[in-house]
Amino acid sequence: MRTTIIIPAAGSGQRFGGELPKQYRLLGGIPVIVRTVAALLAVCEHSPVVVAVDVRWASYAKRLFADVGLAERVAIINGGSTRQESVSNALEHPAAGDAELIIVHDAVRPFVSPPLLRRVLDGAEREGAAVPVVPPKDTVKLLDHERRVESTLPRSRIGMAQTPQAFERSIIADAHRQAAGDRFEATDDASVVEYAGYPVLAVEGEESNIKITTPLDWLLAEQLLAQEES
Repeated sequence: MRTTIIIPAAGSGQRFGGELPKQYRLLGGIPVIVRTVAALLAVCEHSPVVVAVDVRWASYAKRLFADVGLAERVAIINGGSTRQESVSNALEHPAAGDAELIIVHDAVRPFVSPPLLRRVLDGAEREGAAVPVVPPKDTVKLLDHERRVESTLPRSRIGMAQTPQAFERSIIADAHRQAAGDRFEATDDASVVEYAGYPVLAVEGEESNIKITTPLDWLLAEQLLAQEES
């Protein structure tokens, strides 16, 4: 199936700190976002890539991909004020127009493996939408508005969502239209699709598929990279 990869990368990385957003920091001498795109293209060799960035970093991002010979493959567009808006903007790009499947992946998950991506793609081809999940290690508490424990959720029924997530283009496009019309905001695209009433298949995620959000995550990323290169 024809696929298009969308990378929402307009975040400023406030939780991480520093002037350079974490998606542009060098991990083992290569920008995180370049590693992320390269990992996806290892499976989706012919897929166009649409990266939504903060307009202030657009020229910088274009240079990064030009330096690695991906200028023709990667379209840089202006992101929105939220992740959801960035994905919506990317869905309007011509590169996504004739895709059958849309892959959405976090810019700061550079360790996505080929088997994981293939599981997600297979799930989306069968069911229309798929999200990788990993089981929680901790007991999960549901809190009320005063931060008191309301209930304890059964871990056997909980999955911690990751990306890449994949969807039939018609499904994710319709879901984003509904969400925009209703002013519904979510933190991942599977939630947007769920809100629109479409079923989403959960497939097996991977613990190593970390999202680099904090300085501690960065230390873990360096260790994972060292293991890969040893």
